[in-house]
Amino acid sequence: AAWKRLMAMHYKVSVIVPIYNVRDYLVRCVENLMKQTLREIEFIFVEDCATDDSYQVLIDTLARFPERQGDVKIIRHEKNKGLAMSRADGLDVATGDFIIHCDSDDWMDVTMYEKMYDKVIADSADICICDFYFARKEGLERMHPALDCSKPHKEFMQDYLKWLWNTVWNILVARDVYERSGARPPVGISFTEDFYLTVRLFQFARKFTAVSEPLYYYNQLNCTSIMRSLKTETFLHEQDCYERTIEWFKGLGVYDSYRKQMQWRLLKSSCFLVFQNRFDEFRKLHPESHKYIISVPSSLFNLKVKVMLILAILHLDFICRWDNRRHNRG
Repeated sequence: AAWKRLMAMHYKVSVIVPIYNVRDYLVRCVENLMKQTLREIEFIFVEDCATDDSYQVLIDTLARFPERQGDVKIIRHEKNKGLAMSRADGLDVATGDFIIHCDSDDWMDVTMYEKMYDKVIADSADICICDFYFARKEGLERMHPALDCSKPHKEFMQDYLKWLWNTVWNILVARDVYERSGARPPVGISFTEDFYLTVRLFQFARKFTAVSEPLYYYNQLNCTSIMRSLKTETFLHEQDCYERTIEWFKGLGVYDSYRKQMQWRLLKSSCFLVFQNRFDEFRKLHPESHKYIISVPSSLFNLKVKVMLILAILHLDFICRWDNRRHNRG
């Protein structure tokens, strides 16, 4: 009888969890997932050919929660596909009314999905956002998304485009939004891929809401994560992400509403060229964005970066070179 009940379970939430070389962090993540107070959740683990024993750690941890066995799906890749494809494969089998992603080196409060689901239903919204913590060696830092869910859609989107932490793991999204938008994780982008996906979801959502409580712990201790190993390639991926998004906005006929915000984003992704003494490349790349330097909000980069970019535009490269040399850049 219990087996038949589980087979017929209607899931309120699907959680998609890609797994790759996270053995040192996986137990805590899986335990907190299995202890979620919301009962009607399905957990989709996508094992992406890890070179450590992450898969065995997953199996051993799940074995301690037999009551959740019927709620778990495991996908194992025959070859490494990367984060985007792992998330996409999880989306293909998700059946929940709402969908959320989780990174397997992070963890969450055991009430997270119940609180977010209750809020999104109570407010008849398409997306629910929650606060989160940066988990660092020195302790926790709370992050509160600077977003007013009561604003008109265009104004909300303008704010979202200048909010730096556009992440998939603190937004609960109605399945209908995925279906209407056709949004999928981007292949070929391994940095700011969350921005690529979430912008498309928010653009097609009709109403937003939020739980003003930190429910997710973003692990900053994993030195192998992409965010801890930024290099030139990651900034090129970021540019690609923004360029694709601009073309997408143009296709929808809404780009003029977001032109300034997207030009800010292009500046953010190209400023590394100035710090590498590649001034000619910077001046030739996205020249339209240069007139927006002064207006870039501090949420994207600070006054020092603005000054360096302006000096580069004015061909005062010798000052930039001097500062780069002084700080061992370039």
